[in-house]
Amino acid sequence: MENLKISFLGGAREVGASCMLVKVMDKNILLDCGIRQGASKDILPDFSTIQENGGADIIIISHAHMDHIGALPLISKEYPNARIYMNNMTKDLTRVLLYDSLKIMNSREAEIPLYAEKDVENMLDRIFTINYQVEFEIAEDIKLSFYQAGHIAGASGVYITSKEGSLFYSGDFSIFKQRSIEGAKIPKLRPDAAIFESTYGDKLHSNREIEEDRLIDVVSECIKNNGKMLIPAFALGRAQEVLLIIKSAINKGKLPKVKVYVDGMIKNINMVYKNNPLYLKGSLGKKILRGTEPFYDDNISPVENKEEREKLLNSKETVIIISSSGMMTGGPSQYYGEKIAGMENGYIVITGYQDEEAPGRKLLNLIELPKEERTMDINGKSIPVKCNIEKVGLSAHSDKNEIKALAGQLSSRNIFLVHGEESVIEGLAGEIASEEAGRVYVPKDGETIEVNIRVPRKQLKRQLEYLLNNKDEISEENVEGLWKFVCENYNARLFTIEELLVIWKGNALFNSMELESMKNVLLNSPYFENDLRRFFMFKARSKEDVEEELRPKELKPNEINDLVREYFNGYDFKKISIKLGEKKVILVFDFPRAVNADINNIIADFESEFQWKVEINKETNNNALENLIRSLFLNLNIKKISFLLNDNKVLVLTDDKVEGFEAEKEEFKNKTGFDVVLKGSNSIKTAINDSCVMPAGNSPVMEQNEALKYIDTCFEGEKHKPYKKSIKSKGNMELSFISPIIGRKYSGKIGLIAKSIGWNMSISNSVNQNEVINIVVRLCAKEGIKLKKNPSFNLAAMKVTLSLENGNNEKLEEIKSEFEESTGCYLNTVL
Repeated sequence: MENLKISFLGGAREVGASCMLVKVMDKNILLDCGIRQGASKDILPDFSTIQENGGADIIIISHAHMDHIGALPLISKEYPNARIYMNNMTKDLTRVLLYDSLKIMNSREAEIPLYAEKDVENMLDRIFTINYQVEFEIAEDIKLSFYQAGHIAGASGVYITSKEGSLFYSGDFSIFKQRSIEGAKIPKLRPDAAIFESTYGDKLHSNREIEEDRLIDVVSECIKNNGKMLIPAFALGRAQEVLLIIKSAINKGKLPKVKVYVDGMIKNINMVYKNNPLYLKGSLGKKILRGTEPFYDDNISPVENKEEREKLLNSKETVIIISSSGMMTGGPSQYYGEKIAGMENGYIVITGYQDEEAPGRKLLNLIELPKEERTMDINGKSIPVKCNIEKVGLSAHSDKNEIKALAGQLSSRNIFLVHGEESVIEGLAGEIASEEAGRVYVPKDGETIEVNIRVPRKQLKRQLEYLLNNKDEISEENVEGLWKFVCENYNARLFTIEELLVIWKGNALFNSMELESMKNVLLNSPYFENDLRRFFMFKARSKEDVEEELRPKELKPNEINDLVREYFNGYDFKKISIKLGEKKVILVFDFPRAVNADINNIIADFESEFQWKVEINKETNNNALENLIRSLFLNLNIKKISFLLNDNKVLVLTDDKVEGFEAEKEEFKNKTGFDVVLKGSNSIKTAINDSCVMPAGNSPVMEQNEALKYIDTCFEGEKHKPYKKSIKSKGNMELSFISPIIGRKYSGKIGLIAKSIGWNMSISNSVNQNEVINIVVRLCAKEGIKLKKNPSFNLAAMKVTLSLENGNNEKLEEIKSEFEESTGCYLNTVL
C-alpha cells in the first residue's frame, strides 16, 4: 500500500495564496506558490509545513496569476536547489508580473518588500520550461505533463505520474473558448487523486456571446452620452479579451470608431502574448505569425505617461479606458476610478471576480442604491459615486457544470476541491459526491491528507513506434524527408514539437536550441501545419495540400480583398482597388499625405509574402477636406474654400476675424497633411485681385512666338491649361485660366517658365464665367440631373448656384468634387 500525502498551505476554502505540498516517492513537490491580495489575512501561505516536511525538492506552477506565483521568489530563495517547472508562456508572464509586484512594493511607504530584485532574477534562472503534452521525468520514476487549461494563456492542468500513484491538478481552468485562447483540452487521464478549482462552483455562467453583446451595448451608450468609461481588468487574460471584443465590434461596425486607451501592466502583458503566438487561439496566433498587430490599431493605443492620463479625463471626447488592476486595488485603474466615479456621464464596468474588500466589490454593492446615496472609499478617500456601474460576466474560470464534467471525465478515486469560498466548495462537494464514485475532500488550510493508493491506476501511453534516426540537423531543406516519413507511418496524427524532434533524431536527447530550430522550421514549412484548436501541435499536410501550397498562387479578388483588410486594418482607407492583370492593390485614402509612414513596412511585408504590389492613391478627397474644415471651424462664416494642393495648403475665405484657431489648424494639419490658411475681411476680392507676378530675373528674352510655343509644350501633360496668353507690355506676359484659383495652382511651374523664356509672367484675375457655367451644365447632363433654370454665378464669392428638379446625393457629391477640381469655384445646390 502506497500513500500520497497532500498538505494544503493556502487556497483551501478561499481564493488566494494557492499552494499545496505533495509528497510522492519521497520527493516534496510544491504545486503553485501564490499570495493573498486582500488586506485582512496574512498575505503568504503556510511555509512552516514545507520546512517541517524537509523542504521543497520540486516546484510546479500551473499559471501566472499572482494568487499562484506571488510568493515564488521567497520559497525559491529558501530552497534554491528546487527546480521550478512551468511552460514558456507562463515563464514570460511570471517575469512581468513579479517585477511589477516588486515595483509596487518598493513604491509604498513604510512597507518592507517581501523580496528583492535579485531574488526574482535568481528564481527565474531556476525555471525549466516544458511545453504542453510533453511527458518529462522530473525525478527518478516521477513524470510531469502539462495540458492546456484555458483560463489564460499558458494556464496548465498539471499531471504527475509515479510508481506510487498519479495526481491531476487543474489549476484554474475553463472549458469554453475565449477570443485569445482555446478552452481546456484535457485527455482521458487516469489520476488516482485529482484537485480541482471551485471559484464558481455554485454558479452557471451566462452565455458568453450575450455578455459580450452587453459590453458592446454599454460602450455604445457611453459613446452616445459623450462619456468616460473605465473597464478595470486583470492585466493578464481579461484585459486582452476586452480589447479583442471592442476591436472586433469597431471593425465590424457594431460600434462607431471611438478612442480606446490601454494602461497599467496590460501593456507589458500584451507584448508577452505577441511574443508567444503558439499559446494563443489559432486564428489569433496566425495573425501574429503573419506580422499583424493583435491588440493596437488607429482606435486602440497605450497610455504613455501620467500626464496623458489627466489629459484623457479632461478631454471633451469620449474615451474608453481599459486598465489594471482588475479589482481597483492599485495600478492606474484606481486613479481613473476615483475621477470617473464622480461623473454623471461616467461608466465603470466590472468584468471579473472581486474580493470582498476590493473597491470593485464595493462598487458592485452600490448598484441597487439611488445615485445620491452612493459613496465609496478608494485610494484613502471617501467619494460620491454618480457614475453608471455595470457588471458584465466575462469570467475565465470554470462554472459548476464544467468542474463536474472534468471530474466525471477523469473519474478519480479521490477528489479534492480548492480555490473557492467555503460555502461554494461545500455545496459543490455535495453535488459531486452524489454523482461520482470517488471520495470527495474539502480540505482546510493547514490540513494534511494522506491518500491510500492500494493499486495505482495504469496509465495510457502515447507511443512513437516509428523513428527516422536522422543525424542531420532539421532544416527547411530536409524537412520534406520528415514529412514523407510521418505521412507513411502516422498519417494525420497530431504531434508536439518535441515528439517530431524525437521522430527525426530517434531519441529524446536534444537541447533547447534544437527544439527552437524545429519550431521555426515547422512554422515556415509548407509540409506541416498547426492544429487551430491546439496551436502548439502540428500535423503533416496531405500530399494535395502540399502541392497546392507549393504551387504559385493566384489569389482571387475576394481573397486579396480580405488579406488587404487584415493587413491594413490599422489604417483608415476608404476603398480598395484591385488590378488583377497587374497584380496591384491601390489603397484609396481621403488624405493620403497624412498616412503614417510606418504603412510602408506593412506594404513591404505584404508584397514580399503575396507578390502583389501595393500603392497608395495620391489624390486627395476635396469633399472630405471641405467637410473637415466646416466641422473644425464651426464659428466661421465660410465664404469660399480653395484647394491649393500643389502648394500644400487650403485657403479658407471669410468675412469674419481669423485670429487664433491654432488648435484647429494643427488638428487639420495632422489629419490631412495640409496647412489651412484663413483669410478674412474682404479676402475673397483680395484673393482674386492679389497680384501674382513671377519675374524672369536676368534670363535672356526668348522670341515671342517661340516663347508662346514653349508655354504650350510645358502645359501639355497638365489637367488645366491657360486658354489665353496676352502680351501686356515689352517683356511682360499674362496667362488666363478658367479662374485665378486654378491658375495659382501652377504658380511654381509658371515661375520656372518665366526664368526659361526671360519674360515676366503673371496670372490673370479674370474668371471665364461662360466656361464655368458650361462645365457644370455638362456634368449635370452626364449624370441625368435636371435644372429648373440656368445656373447663376456670384463672382465675389466665386460660387455657382444650381436650382435642381431632381438629385442623387452621391452623384451631386461627385459633380461637386469634379466641378471644384476643374474650375476652382464653389458649387451650391438647391432642390
